[in-house]
Amino acid sequence: MLSLWGGVDPATGTVIDHRHPLCGQSITGTILVLPKGKGSSTGSYVLLDALVAGTAPAGIILREVDEIISLGAVVHEEFHGATIPVVVLDDEWFQMALTARRAEVRRDGTVVLHA
Repeated sequence: MLSLWGGVDPATGTVIDHRHPLCGQSITGTILVLPKGKGSSTGSYVLLDALVAGTAPAGIILREVDEIISLGAVVHEEFHGATIPVVVLDDEWFQMALTARRAEVRRDGTVVLHA
């Protein structure tokens, strides 16, 4: 799990949580695959801030519904007319997403995984 609040620098898109395996890596333009979000409701604001800054991921794949992450994407869409896709996959597809070499989440929510 990754908490956006305190775990990601929205100005750079870099994971800053020293306990997370992605620490030091940029999530900008990537498909972020997480079982679910973690932590504070201010994570919505961090995602919104990253979307405005252009440092957000291109899409987010989750295993469980996460209202905090989803809210950031929805608020950005309401105020800026654009957002990123946030999708929830069942166990089988989520496991495939974790091991995929490349993933694509289309605007209509279709997920394409490349082994």
